[in-house]
Amino acid sequence: MSLGFLFAMSLPALVAALFVLATVERFVRRKGSGTPLATAGIGELGATFEAGKREELEFRKEERQLRDEEGDGAPPRSHVDLDGGRAVLKLPD
Repeated sequence: MSLGFLFAMSLPALVAALFVLATVERFVRRKGSGTPLATAGIGELGATFEAGKREELEFRKEERQLRDEEGDGAPPRSHVDLDGGRAVLKLPD
């Protein structure tokens, strides 16, 4: 095996590749089009060496998949109609 191949398969090469990818994405990528690949790669690399990072990444993934509904949570007391320009406020007894 050549020395170049061994370096390409090493951890420093992976970190260098993620750095180059982050730099390219910074100048090429459009705003608001999802998670950058370099950020996802660095997160996965961190999860390899840090015990709690894997659970944190899984929690973030689940949070992105859940929807927030207006009616979730407290009982409905108030309603704001932005299109109609009115708000109904019901105070608790």
